[in-house]
Amino acid sequence: MGSIAANPFQDVPAGRTEGLEALITQFREDTDPNRTDLLVGVYKTDEGKAYVLPSVKEAKNRIFNDPDWHHEYRPSALGSQIYRDLSAKLLFGPDHRLLRENRIISTQTLGASGGCHVGAVMLKNHYGPWKENGNPEIFLPSESWLNHPFLFQSAGIKASFLPYLSSKTNKFDFASFTEAIKLLPAQSVILLQSGAQNPTGCDPSPDQWQELASIFIQGGHLAFFDAAYPGFASGDIDTDLEGVRLFAEREIPLVFVSTYGKCFGLYSERVGILSILAPSEEVGKRIERHMKLLARAESGAPPDFGSKIVETVLSDDILQLQWRQEVRDMANQLKSRRIALREGLEKLETPGNWQHITDQNGMFSYVGLSVEQVTLLRNKYHVYLQDSGRISIAGLNKFNIDYTARSISAVVKATKPE
Repeated sequence: MGSIAANPFQDVPAGRTEGLEALITQFREDTDPNRTDLLVGVYKTDEGKAYVLPSVKEAKNRIFNDPDWHHEYRPSALGSQIYRDLSAKLLFGPDHRLLRENRIISTQTLGASGGCHVGAVMLKNHYGPWKENGNPEIFLPSESWLNHPFLFQSAGIKASFLPYLSSKTNKFDFASFTEAIKLLPAQSVILLQSGAQNPTGCDPSPDQWQELASIFIQGGHLAFFDAAYPGFASGDIDTDLEGVRLFAEREIPLVFVSTYGKCFGLYSERVGILSILAPSEEVGKRIERHMKLLARAESGAPPDFGSKIVETVLSDDILQLQWRQEVRDMANQLKSRRIALREGLEKLETPGNWQHITDQNGMFSYVGLSVEQVTLLRNKYHVYLQDSGRISIAGLNKFNIDYTARSISAVVKATKPE
């Protein structure tokens, strides 16, 4: 009788829960009545409840009452043409010449995470400079979304980092960022976020976007845009996407990922879109063929329900105006929470300058706390935020802002050097 073959999975290491997931578990197991969740970027009401946009509720009602609605597959692995066309008009502007020239090639994706992965694989397989040098590498801001490096590394792409935030001022260090880009090899791939940057809340100004575009042109670089929070920076979708549109108009090679998870509140529906700027309509057709093959390999067919909600809202002018106002209201609510947190810290005479909390924007803020201070916040005051000091402003509400301010103030005072 032959020997039994060894189980091929026996050498898989015991694995561990990654940092954020472990913190979420720790929060859920915390029984302290003052426990405060400032970890995850999910918009909550001022009462701390999950928020379903009224425009989304209306869209769902219309879908449910449509006698022709069904659960069959979408006609294409790329998603419905209506969804892709409406998304292109929303993200690039309804009259953008690149749309008229059929040079924006897109596919529905599983949220922004799925979009980043599909975009990464497309580049790995087809980006000329990478294929020539055999060294796929993407450059990320040193303060970027926690999952960005893992997404690209999982596709076999090296993730390297560029200086982004000043630790002294907690503001965007534009000079260091641009100087680092100028030193990169020609035709490098660089990730940018369009607005409400995660995790810092620090974005380029309009003038800085102009200068960045010129630097990209000079270096022949490709911009990999991640737009997870359109509308959450300024309150206006179009304003928050001006940087992306500028790069597209100036013909900078572009991979653009966006999601409706945040601005529609469709977090668990995983509704995203990947767009690639093609140099010509003919090349665009070739890109689309490869997109279809990749989409079939990734998910077979895209999920329907979330994208149908987006279609319903964006295809109705009145409902779209309502949705845009709801996004503006969420952005304004986040700004008011920033003001309340800053004022609370200043009223308590917390050591340091807290202006950066209101200078930053969107769902997140780098408040400038050390790992020691963050750990003390969790262990003694049961206020949970990431080790980086990133606070989810979306998790603040009328019940916990004052407690959060008092807890931060106490921790800063307790750890202030003599």
